[in-house]
Amino acid sequence: MLNDDQLAALDDAFFSWGKEREAEVTDEVKFAHYTSAQVAMDILRAKEDDRCLWLRNAMLMNDFSEIEYGQQLLRLTLGTQQNRDAMVQACDDIHADIKSVFNLLDQEVYAIKRSAYLLSLALHKGKELHQGKLSMWRAYGGDANVCLLLNPQAFMTPQTAYDVIIAPVDYGGPENFIAGIGALINGLRRNRDVLRTMDPELVKTNFKLALDAMILSTKHPGFEEENEWRLIHRAQLTPVENSPPSKIVNINGIVQKVFYLPMKNIPEQDVSNADLNSLLHRIIIGPTPNPELVWEGFVELLIQSGVDKPADKVDMCRIPLRR
Repeated sequence: MLNDDQLAALDDAFFSWGKEREAEVTDEVKFAHYTSAQVAMDILRAKEDDRCLWLRNAMLMNDFSEIEYGQQLLRLTLGTQQNRDAMVQACDDIHADIKSVFNLLDQEVYAIKRSAYLLSLALHKGKELHQGKLSMWRAYGGDANVCLLLNPQAFMTPQTAYDVIIAPVDYGGPENFIAGIGALINGLRRNRDVLRTMDPELVKTNFKLALDAMILSTKHPGFEEENEWRLIHRAQLTPVENSPPSKIVNINGIVQKVFYLPMKNIPEQDVSNADLNSLLHRIIIGPTPNPELVWEGFVELLIQSGVDKPADKVDMCRIPLRR
């Protein structure tokens, strides 16, 4: 069992990436999940115990080269002798075996995509809360697009139920990535004495998780308008105790495994505001030939799901999108 000082050292050394952006997530902003009307309907129609959000494999993302971009930046950063020497020295000052993480990086080029499961969310505020983002309507959902606007509390409150982290996507390019590696090196140095008291395997595992989080939450600066945040789970060959549940599904003819987060509260593990009434802020009907009919259908689905004030929670963006 780790003591408070050890837990604080792990957090400070390995999990500062993106922390400064957590202040952006206030009650006034929402997380947006763009999907097809079919998927949104399936979520709402599910029985209460089965209602959930899916984390899909990184290889099935719209553009899995996004993961390769993060890997390229890591290779670029550690390809500089000064950066690599500084990282190796920081590891050696704790325990010589910790730097063996570097030996895994080349093997991870494919493995990280195979074992990473993600749920993409876009941070919305202002006008976006009523009409969504044009770029996202173009990219997701086919001819009948839907945006689920979700309240942020369930995602941002620390919990112990699921081995899932949330991270803001960084669009700062090589400069920001190099700075992130520098912050990781400084965190190792700053917490060296406490980290020395811990099992080297535990330190090495957290070091690897920190690098994974950077790789999996980095995108090209050209995507900055998306303002994306990601829920991330790294599947293990031997599942950890709090691995999220999984199942096999068929999506567009592709049989695949998904991990999922149930829409229910687990107070004893600090999961709260995760039930549908607390989580759902609004549904936006995207560009579609018959938005009024889709609006009516989703209002009825919310009524059937027991959602409060259902008619107030469905909106139409009315953007005249040309395909």
